Amino acid sequence: MKQVCLLCERTSPGGDLFCQETYCPAEMSPTILDHGDMLGDIEIVKSVIVQRHSILYEAMHQEKRVLLKVANPGQENKERLKRESEFLQSIQLKQEKNKFLPKLIPPYANTTIKQDPYGKSMLQGHLLYFSLFEFVEGEPLQDILKKNPQLWINHVGWIMIGLGSAVAFLNSHGLLHVGLSPESLLVRFEELAEVRAPRIKLFDLGFVADPKTTNKIWYPFFVPPAYTAPELLDARNANADYRSDVYGLGLVLYEMLVGEPAYTFRLRSDADVYRAVRRNQRIAMNRVEDVEKISNLAVKAVNHQPSTRQQDAVDVVKQLTEFFGPIPEKKENPWLNPRTLMIIALAIITVIVLIAIAISQGYG
Repeated sequence: MKQVCLLCERTSPGGDLFCQETYCPAEMSPTILDHGDMLGDIEIVKSVIVQRHSILYEAMHQEKRVLLKVANPGQENKERLKRESEFLQSIQLKQEKNKFLPKLIPPYANTTIKQDPYGKSMLQGHLLYFSLFEFVEGEPLQDILKKNPQLWINHVGWIMIGLGSAVAFLNSHGLLHVGLSPESLLVRFEELAEVRAPRIKLFDLGFVADPKTTNKIWYPFFVPPAYTAPELLDARNANADYRSDVYGLGLVLYEMLVGEPAYTFRLRSDADVYRAVRRNQRIAMNRVEDVEKISNLAVKAVNHQPSTRQQDAVDVVKQLTEFFGPIPEKKENPWLNPRTLMIIALAIITVIVLIAIAISQGYG
């Protein structure tokens, strides 16, 4: 196990992290489990995404690969993970499917998600809250952008359509995310006959609360300042609504277009970044000529005035789909379609029965 500072990114294998920077309090540094560490009967393979509120791991449970999310210390983080797990529990029990959201699985052996949507386990004297998900391949979008800061524009569009659709689904249940960033989702690329298409899973469902509740219990440390909507900068007067999620979508799109975060935050204190956001000192949009309509969409979405942004995530997805078309899907072989196979099977059985009748009558 090691400690990692969520602000300056220093690490301490011994668990005794000390930061020389005044803006990096060591108590904000969660303990990150290493390969082979155990959380109950769950064996850690590797950490996948480290966020301020939780850490996502690849792990093994009951001899199966899974994804494990562990809430970081703090009551607010535990409550956030509980809301996220209970939302996924509710839609799965109602059989509401959304291909852009992860599939929750039971946290313990011999239980169900209806009984236990999330789990608890002791580790070095601390009670940790966690949830388990069905394993999917993918990399955090943040890691993909580090290797290739400016993706092919069609990949940018299709990733955003998937992300926007996931957020729109969340909003359709009256819930806000208000914490979108490139660390919120996993992305993998599928090789199709015509094109290489991205597939996304939104593993961070954000604040998972309705606007009224969000504004009442909002805490700033939940999301990095560079990805915080202006209307949430003052925790005492938070005023989030569905346009706050439009802002989050706009920031992710903006970052993929210009090749760097809209607000520079590496090795800067939270106070410095908040100041830059308040003053609207974002990186200039430098990608206009080849995709002017999309860059204009991004600029509108990140406007400081919520009333000037797109109405909601559905509006963003509609505009992106009009420009890029729907995300390419694998074409099914009509001969492998279950309905087609059933019709063929029934036809064969019918022919066999008719032949058998004809033979029996002939012998008769």
